[in-house]
Amino acid sequence: MVAGFGAPYVLLISLALKTAPASAAGSINPGMMAVTSLLLGWIIFRDRIGRVRIGGAVLILVGIALFTELVGSFTVGHLILMGTGIMWAIYALIVRCTNIPALSATAVVAIGSAVIYLPVYIVALPKRIAAAPLQDILMQAGFQGVLVSVLAIYAFNRSAELLGPLVGATLPALIPVTTLGLGVLLLGETVGIEHMVSAGAIGTGVALILAGHAPAYRLWRFVRARVALLNGD
Repeated sequence: MVAGFGAPYVLLISLALKTAPASAAGSINPGMMAVTSLLLGWIIFRDRIGRVRIGGAVLILVGIALFTELVGSFTVGHLILMGTGIMWAIYALIVRCTNIPALSATAVVAIGSAVIYLPVYIVALPKRIAAAPLQDILMQAGFQGVLVSVLAIYAFNRSAELLGPLVGATLPALIPVTTLGLGVLLLGETVGIEHMVSAGAIGTGVALILAGHAPAYRLWRFVRARVALLNGD
C-alpha cells in the first residue's frame, strides 16, 4: 500500500514531471488507474465487463492520447506516469482485497511513508529547507503534508467504501476535465476545440464505465428483456 500510493508513488510522479508537463500527469495518471482498475477487477474479481464498459475504457484511452498529444511530445515522463497509474490501481486493489477501512488505509500510507522516507531524507538526500522562505515551507507542509498526503488519500478510500470500488476507481479519470473547467472559470484560460474533444472523450468514457451501476442502465436491460420475451425471442 505504501509503495503503490505513498512516498514511492509521489517520488515517481515528481521524477516524471521533469520531462512531462503537469497537464499530462493530470490526464495519464488517473486515466491509466481507472482503466487498469477495470481490468484488474475483471481478472481477479470477475467483475462484469460488457461492451459498454469496454467502449468507455477505449474512450478514456483515446482522450488521454489526444490530451497528451496536445501538450507536447511523448517522453520518458509519460511512461513513468503510466506506471504510477498502474501503481495506484494496485493500491486500490489491495484495499479492496483486505477490506481495510478508509481511515486505517490512510494511516498506513501516511505513517508508512514517513517511516520509510524520513530516515533516507535525513541521512542521504540533499536538503535546502533552510534556504526556503518560511511562507513557502508552511504552504508546502499544508498542501503536500495535509491535503495531498492525508485528506486526498482518505477521500479516495472513503469514496470507494461509499460508492463501490469500481466507481471510486473510475471517477478520478475526470481530473483533466475538471482541471480544464476550473482553468476557464477561475483563470480565464482559453480552451480550444481539441481540448474539448479530448475532455469530452474522457468524460463520456467515465460515464460508460459507470453505466453498469446506474439504475437507468439496469432498467433499460430489464425493459429490453421484457420486450424480447413478448416478441418470443
